Amino acid sequence: MKVLVYDDSRDFGGHQIMACHGIRALADSLLMEVTCMIDPGNKRLAGELSGLPLLSPPCTVKKLRTLAPDLVLCIQGDIRQSIRGTTAARQAGIPCVSYIANPHRMADMGAKLGSLRDRLYQPLFNRPDRFITISDGMKDLLISRGCTQPISVVQNGVMPPPPRPGRSSQRTVLGLLGRVEFSQKQQHFMLRTFLEYPDAFMNCELLIAGEGPDRMRLMKMAENADNVTILPWQDDVNALYDRIDFLMLPSRYEGVPLVMLEALARGIPVIGSAVDGMKELLPENWLFGPGDSRALTDTFSRIRDSWKHQMNSLQQKVLNEYTINAFRSAFVQAVTGQ
Repeated sequence: MKVLVYDDSRDFGGHQIMACHGIRALADSLLMEVTCMIDPGNKRLAGELSGLPLLSPPCTVKKLRTLAPDLVLCIQGDIRQSIRGTTAARQAGIPCVSYIANPHRMADMGAKLGSLRDRLYQPLFNRPDRFITISDGMKDLLISRGCTQPISVVQNGVMPPPPRPGRSSQRTVLGLLGRVEFSQKQQHFMLRTFLEYPDAFMNCELLIAGEGPDRMRLMKMAENADNVTILPWQDDVNALYDRIDFLMLPSRYEGVPLVMLEALARGIPVIGSAVDGMKELLPENWLFGPGDSRALTDTFSRIRDSWKHQMNSLQQKVLNEYTINAFRSAFVQAVTGQ
């Protein structure tokens, strides 16, 4: 079976990390021949897929007919991404599977003219022949967007983490790890809350690591704060997790954040906005209303010293149910329709 993987985004985040695990699982199958068509500017994605045949976009009907794949697999963070791939596959009459993380409405994501764009994008939810998404909540969202195609749910998975060294910092370190993009990830909201409520965050440090379009704005906001550290993304994620005591996820919307699973697998508590994957997995008392600074500080104060009795069962759930081997197996089955 010949599979063409298409991803024209320059972003590299948790969804691309999981996609790479899935692509490698496909390539490891003796029955699969995998070729990838990716944006040449996405160096991290190219590095993760090294050793596989790599082509550059655009994806056109002519290219598809020349390559003659049996299946096109489009990686879609949201429905707008990789639509050239889904469109060309439909026009060429080649079966297409979308692997999508965030089928949210543009209006809910705070996009300009979001409601109008939602109406324009609605036909895209039936352009692929099948969908793979990452949780039951995201499946329900796809259906609410008008998708009538078959939908498979394949949960994200994490590698077994190494043991954590003992923490020696005198401060409690709150970490935000991932793409620096205010509209979704809300780092500016977290930073502003941290600075405006010093009593709630007494003896705390805020550590933010990541790249993205709003990184320079974030650094400007934090330039006079001696208890805020901003780092570029680190390839050694274990070193980042070793530095933090709490993971903070103040996002406006999410799928099932990979950093949440990685933190929980390490026994690190996660405070998140009460949406999507956080709401599905985290204890209710670890959640706060998105964009509500007072609710965030109240949540942190409430669980700062009481989270440990809830951690063991949650950590074991992630280690047992969200494994990388389970993901690889389920992904191959979902792509091939078995």
